[in-house]
Amino acid sequence: MKIFNINKHSDNLEENMYIIGTVGPNVKDRNSLKGIIDNGVNALRFNFAHGSENDFDEFLKMAKEISSNIDIILDLSGTKVRVSNKFEYIYKIYDNEEIYFCGEDKYEEIRNKINRMKMKIIPLNIKNKMLNEKDYKQITIKDNTMIFNVIGKVDEFIKVSTIKGGIIRRGKGCNIKELDRSILSLSSKDKKAIEWGIRNDVDIICQSFVEDIQDIEEIKSFLDKNIDKKFSPKIWAKIETVNGINNMKKILNEVDGIVIGRGDLIPETSIEDTPIYEDRIISEVVEVKDKDIIIATHVLNSMKNGKMPSISEVESVYNFIKSGVTGFLLAGETSVGKAPIRTVEFLKNLITKYSI
Repeated sequence: MKIFNINKHSDNLEENMYIIGTVGPNVKDRNSLKGIIDNGVNALRFNFAHGSENDFDEFLKMAKEISSNIDIILDLSGTKVRVSNKFEYIYKIYDNEEIYFCGEDKYEEIRNKINRMKMKIIPLNIKNKMLNEKDYKQITIKDNTMIFNVIGKVDEFIKVSTIKGGIIRRGKGCNIKELDRSILSLSSKDKKAIEWGIRNDVDIICQSFVEDIQDIEEIKSFLDKNIDKKFSPKIWAKIETVNGINNMKKILNEVDGIVIGRGDLIPETSIEDTPIYEDRIISEVVEVKDKDIIIATHVLNSMKNGKMPSISEVESVYNFIKSGVTGFLLAGETSVGKAPIRTVEFLKNLITKYSI
């Protein structure tokens, strides 16, 4: 693993910056991997919320053949809420349409009755009790591109009215503000991913939706019980909720770095509050020496769609560098973007220019 000198006063800030590329459908062969690595990517993100171990084994082998110095980041799902994989349909949901949400357990109970119920029922990958224990106001899907206002509860289903519709299928990410994640523990899926990370000597393990030190302690405990060799990856905590922000000081004591996961931070809080929270997180991390602080998602979103970057995106990169961040994580920009290599090259050039 490369040792980054993240002293904020270093004269070689450019050399100390992580440029993280996410592997995916548009970065899946040797040419595309070599393209992003040659143009500045020094760490690859393997997002275990999407993709199989077989795919990742192949990507990892190619990446190491291209560059033995590339860092490998294992990104875990954490307590991310998604449309359950038990969901067997694909629904087109229209504005103003009323539909219903429930937990996986409730969905299993009524699975054989669904066709007779004449209701569009969407199961989420959590227990039904979690959905019913509070009066939530809104459920959103796929980074706020689908929005549903809660009307009430009907037979333990959450009835909603569609404000902004779209296509719903299994695996789509969901956000429910103020959802109590404290009862959720390290999932079997994350444990399996960590086992893959141990076998492949990954450099960094990043846990999503960290809200308190228990979320990190679970990972460390699992590592202690399953490591029979020399293996000491960095541990990063992805902060995406108000609870995580409020517990930052405690979390910082347990990790090597913080990732600001803006893709979920925005729907979990609000787009208006996100810059305030970003400033607070960065300030707290910069005060502590030798901690990474990474800006993730929506970095150069315009380029994901094949467009030129906007001035607001360029200004954000400039301001983040000047405020002391130690890296940027490109998500959709590389994994599904139309111009992953050009995007990486542009970000690298910005870092070079602004690190002087």
